Amino acid sequence: MTKHFVAAIFLFLLVGCASTGGEKVDDFTKLSVGYGWLNIDDVDANRLHSVVIFQHRPHSDKPYYHVAVKEFEGGYLYYSFAFPNGAFAAYSAEGQSCLGFICSNTIYSYNFGKQGDDVAALLIEKPGVYHFGDYALQELDTGFFEQSKFDVVPVDNAPSEKQMLEEILKDTKDNPVVAQRIQNRIDQL
Repeated sequence: MTKHFVAAIFLFLLVGCASTGGEKVDDFTKLSVGYGWLNIDDVDANRLHSVVIFQHRPHSDKPYYHVAVKEFEGGYLYYSFAFPNGAFAAYSAEGQSCLGFICSNTIYSYNFGKQGDDVAALLIEKPGVYHFGDYALQELDTGFFEQSKFDVVPVDNAPSEKQMLEEILKDTKDNPVVAQRIQNRIDQL
């Protein structure tokens, strides 16, 4: 009896920790796909695990979008299928320094800020497929006792939009609306 009770408590806690608090989206007809690519070769982190996009307009009670992140073609592809109409820009990226599957306990945060410098900014006016752009994080020289600083620069050596969309298309098996929207964009490229 005690074993079952302890197992039930453990399962309850595990499920509680795994919940993200986000809302499940079932209807994608009025939403857009947004995607971009980020190279982190020149900063302390070598494994990216989080990219956050901020919605500037219209005002929202939940303006932060945690998007999917996937290692891809020498950098990281990030994307979401659930952007409403509005103005968006990259807010932050986070990663760790890893050697194989062993990672440090230090989380490197690269915050672009709410106002940013139009880093990965776009305006969604109608449902579709939108590209945030392709960027690299570059470490800036600072003094020995100063906190590290970085810059975000556009890059030309990113995979093509078609390559990125073909990769994203693999994650749309259960979403025919998004799959068709991405396929239409691939056909245009």
